[in-house]
Amino acid sequence: MGSLQEMERLLRLKDEKIIELQKLLEEKEESIMQLRSKLDKFQSVLPQTQNTFIQGGPRKQRAQGISAEPQALRNLSDFSKTNNRRYSKSNR
Repeated sequence: MGSLQEMERLLRLKDEKIIELQKLLEEKEESIMQLRSKLDKFQSVLPQTQNTFIQGGPRKQRAQGISAEPQALRNLSDFSKTNNRRYSKSNR
């Protein structure tokens, strides 16, 4: 086991290291606060559509629809051959 002076020296070194790390932590926390403030400022200025892009994309994906003529009836003669039900207005 070391002498009392050696233990006191090691204890002082540890205390100095703790103080140094605490100062570094305070600097980092201050930097984080400043960056969060800037982020809030920029998010308030940007339109909402750009905010969704920054956050990882749109919230929901839109479905794609197909708008085209039906291919089952290719010409007018095919259409005239199909039988459609007729309903009178009184039967509704």
